Amino acid sequence: MTMMSVKISNEVYDEIAKLGKFGDVVDDVLRRVLGLPPKPGQRSVVGEKPGRRGRGNYRIAPKQMSPRVEKSQLRADGDRLSIAFRDGAANGWELPERSDREGIRHVRDEAVLWAKQQGASEPGQTNAVKKALTDAGYHIR
Repeated sequence: MTMMSVKISNEVYDEIAKLGKFGDVVDDVLRRVLGLPPKPGQRSVVGEKPGRRGRGNYRIAPKQMSPRVEKSQLRADGDRLSIAFRDGAANGWELPERSDREGIRHVRDEAVLWAKQQGASEPGQTNAVKKALTDAGYHIR
């Protein structure tokens, strides 16, 4: 397979990085977005090998999930936690002020419970929900 170099702006790279998962390179993200199959020799399908895997190109989650914090459409100065599964299930929660630790905990617990009800893996995808909040500055401690 021939590899090519492409120049992109920092802004475009940052948007691609937001779509990536731990260990992804730009090629992996673009393949997923464009609907292309994984690179030959790359194992990224669920259930390819038995046992608990989670490193490299193995996935143990039964369904792909994308948690993210984005600007709220209801409040101009607020944020919203959104979780979407590849099968179409999606939900969102308006986030309180970053200083409201109890409010953040309440939203986090509701979001993790909902994700579990949709079939999210433990601890991988449930931790990803929590990480989306902390990456956006919503800390409990």
